Amino acid sequence: MNCKWTSREDKNIKCYRHADPSGYCLFHKQNKSPREIALFEAYIKKGEISDFTGFYFEEKFDINKIVNYKYEKLKFCESIFKEDVNFSDFIFENSVDFTNTEFKSYVNFRNSTFLNNCVFNKTIFNPKYINEQIFQKSNFNGQKLIVEKCAYFPRLDGIVFSPYTKFILKDVNYNDDNVICGRNNYRIARIQAKQTEDNENIGYYYYNERNYTSKFMKTRQYNGYREFLADNFFDFLSKNFIGYGEKPAKLLLISFFIVSLFALIYMFTGIKTMDYGLIKINLFNNMYTLKDFIRFYIEAWYFSMITFSTVGYGDIIVLGILGKILVCMEVFLGITIHATWTSVLFSRMIQ
Repeated sequence: MNCKWTSREDKNIKCYRHADPSGYCLFHKQNKSPREIALFEAYIKKGEISDFTGFYFEEKFDINKIVNYKYEKLKFCESIFKEDVNFSDFIFENSVDFTNTEFKSYVNFRNSTFLNNCVFNKTIFNPKYINEQIFQKSNFNGQKLIVEKCAYFPRLDGIVFSPYTKFILKDVNYNDDNVICGRNNYRIARIQAKQTEDNENIGYYYYNERNYTSKFMKTRQYNGYREFLADNFFDFLSKNFIGYGEKPAKLLLISFFIVSLFALIYMFTGIKTMDYGLIKINLFNNMYTLKDFIRFYIEAWYFSMITFSTVGYGDIIVLGILGKILVCMEVFLGITIHATWTSVLFSRMIQ
């Protein structure tokens, strides 16, 4: 009878080793006996196994004591490490893949060296050790280090990259208790992206770095509460209006919203046009047709647009004190957003 282990990601990947009465082979079986644990390590060494896909490691794992042979690629995909794992002081001469790997306890990569690619994809770490610097003095000399969609990925403080290693950090999120970890990791990713001229991802890393930085703004870091409120206010505007300069499309949508909103208000405060005369919606008058409402709104939107852009052709004028106040407000918003838009575009062109 073959082992009934099947990959969670690809049902075509199965284990064809002989299974014991539990239905699993020695490598995929849980709750191994002491004798089975000893055989587990012995068979790995004897077979010089490099593909550990789906293996269940019952006891502490020290790669230096087990993998002392040559291999083409180490695959720990979908492996589960129940106890502490030690990869420190190990030289990964070829690629290593930790896709869907789960570390239920502590894992250590300190002083390890990576001479080829390393992948952490959908890897799950123990949240208890998220702020541990498990990559302290680790040397990444390979072509790529890829970290994607991982849960509780620890701090990368102290990691050492070669000038040619491309570091990809995508879709790795941190809760409010671990924002410093998120800030540090995305800052490291941004610095390395700049080193390798990975301009495609620099903006993404910068946005996440700023986003996590804003989450731990505390009043005690400021001279007074007023300064704290000012910084938080401008940070809010920067994040939600332009995405810290990395999401200029937000500014276009906000500009369109402002123009449309003011156009709607002008319909009720009143504007005077050269073509249609006075346009002012009376809420108590139900004589307006849908066609009239659309025509009025187009005129008001046109007036709002030329006001926002500070062009001001003069073919439409606003009526009343309230209307003049609204025009001043829209002009101010228009000038501010134009300046911001110019700054964002210039910054993006430089990148």
